Amino acid sequence: MLPSKDFAQVNKKEIIALASIKVFSTNEIITTIQAENDHFLKLQIGEAYKNSLMELFGK
Repeated sequence: MLPSKDFAQVNKKEIIALASIKVFSTNEIITTIQAENDHFLKLQIGEAYKNSLMELFGK
């Protein structure tokens, strides 16, 4: 199991290191991970994980 102070689950399939989060909104997370065409990786936040992420980021 990953330490909860360093990682968070954003949907059924994806867990992300908190240090790699660049922008957090209510629907998606933009990471510092480079994707194709000089864009950053975006992850959709699942409804089941939205409340815990909002608490984690104090929103």
